[in-house]
Amino acid sequence: MAKKDSKSQITAGDNSMVIGGNVSGSNIVIGNNNIVTNTSVKISPLFDDLYKKLNTKKDLKPQDKNDIRTDLQELQQELEKNEPDETFLARRFRNIKRMAPDIAEVAFETLKNPIGGVVEIIKRVAKKISEDENAK
Repeated sequence: MAKKDSKSQITAGDNSMVIGGNVSGSNIVIGNNNIVTNTSVKISPLFDDLYKKLNTKKDLKPQDKNDIRTDLQELQQELEKNEPDETFLARRFRNIKRMAPDIAEVAFETLKNPIGGVVEIIKRVAKKISEDENAK
C-alpha cells in the first residue's frame, strides 16, 4: 500500500511501482507474463529514409524512380492498415526488386527490424519472394 509522507513523496512496498508525472497516452499493464503490442507504429519516417536513398540513386531512369516511389507509397499505405494484404505487398516488393534490387533489400531490412507488428508479414513476403527467385 502506498504511503504519503509529509514531503509529498510517495513510497511503495515490495513488488509495487510508483509512476510520477503525466502518463496520458501511455499503456499501463498489470499482471505477469503480459504481451503488449503497439498498433500505432509510425512507419512514415522509415519510408522517408527509403525515399532519400531512392533519390540518390544515379543509375535509375527517372520513370523507374517514379514507379518505385509509387510502389513505396502503396507499400506504406498497405502496411499502415490493421491487416495488410500479403499478396499486394509481395507484388510491390517484386516490382521494386526487379528495377532496383538494392532498394528492395534496404526496404526489407528497414521495415522488418523496428516494426514489431509488421515484422512477421514482411518476413513472410521476403521469404516468398526469395523462394520465387530460387524457383527460376
